[in-house]
Amino acid sequence: AIINLHSHADEDTRRRAYEAENMAWDSVKETMAACLNGIKGQTITLYKRRGRRDALKSALESARIDRGTLQAMLDAMQTSFPAFQGYFKVKASKLGKDKLAWWDIFAPLGSIHRVYSYEEAQDFILENFGKFSPDLQAFAKRAFDHHWIDAEQLDGKRGGAFCMSIARVKESRVLCNFDGSWDTVSTLAHELGHAFHNHCAFAAGKTELQQQTPMTLAETASTMCETIVTEAVLAGTQDPQEELAVLERQIQNAGQIVVDIYSRYLFEKEVFDRRQKAELSSDEFSEIMERAQKATYGDALDDRYLQKYMWVWKPHYYSAGLPYYNFPYAFGLLFATGLYAIYQRRGADFVEDYKNLLASTGEVRPAALAKRFGIDIRTRTFWEDSLAVIGKRIDRFIKN
Repeated sequence: AIINLHSHADEDTRRRAYEAENMAWDSVKETMAACLNGIKGQTITLYKRRGRRDALKSALESARIDRGTLQAMLDAMQTSFPAFQGYFKVKASKLGKDKLAWWDIFAPLGSIHRVYSYEEAQDFILENFGKFSPDLQAFAKRAFDHHWIDAEQLDGKRGGAFCMSIARVKESRVLCNFDGSWDTVSTLAHELGHAFHNHCAFAAGKTELQQQTPMTLAETASTMCETIVTEAVLAGTQDPQEELAVLERQIQNAGQIVVDIYSRYLFEKEVFDRRQKAELSSDEFSEIMERAQKATYGDALDDRYLQKYMWVWKPHYYSAGLPYYNFPYAFGLLFATGLYAIYQRRGADFVEDYKNLLASTGEVRPAALAKRFGIDIRTRTFWEDSLAVIGKRIDRFIKN
């Protein structure tokens, strides 16, 4: 409940939530440090017994990429930090501050006054999906017409949204909580993207094993569909406040995936390196986390108010089988963004190749899939081109 206040419109509420959150983490930091030492120690023991070079090897195997690909992506991400830092600084200025405190990162900007009925959201999604592909439009219409989407807000219903594949009947089901806001329209498009991904695999006759997609590729279709509707709103709006709100949502999300996830990668790398020699204290974990955040956010944030306790509450740190859990999200965003840029150049000719790619994500490695589009993911060029797309959105935000 406290973390949900990160995006509250009132700064005093966000600040008090930040302080209350840190008091809670501080009260359990010794217990959590003991847990984290044990779990990271277990991971180190297991990879040594299995003859692996380090904990990163299993994460790369799960993601189905190699070290060269990861390093190329990380290098490109690092070169994008000044652009994101520029965004954070302008956001601080729009909030009347010199620098953002941690509790300001998710502060809302702009406003979207329009409230969509469910029917209006459906029509908007179908119209813009149709501009991308009649097949995508027809699929989404089938999902709406056959009531595959549980959209109504109900007491006791789980928050958030997700899509589930039902292999036996070759369909999907979507859960979301539609409230008429632009965010929930975008979320609905995102989840329909996951469903379309499943549909492409079903239509190609893939088995359940052949549909086991790695995290690196799991967000490809969902990000594409979300981008389609977001770009449509940005192209059609005449309201500067609406434009600002949509851009803020887009860039804020990208900032978490590019900047913050890189900081988590740095944190985990240093923890594994040091844990091989000795256990770490709770204060050492916090120091490593703050150092990682300073390395990525730079001088764009007020370094008196970072989130040193990020390590306490991110659950994937506490699984011996999920080292380096986060970097596939960065891969997914940038891979889908790069594909969208190719679609903008190629137009309708892109779509059939794209559908074949979605059908093959469970059985073909990302590097081989990328080659179908003339992409070499082992070099920085593709990743830098993808980040340049986000950079243009940052430029538009700054000029707003």
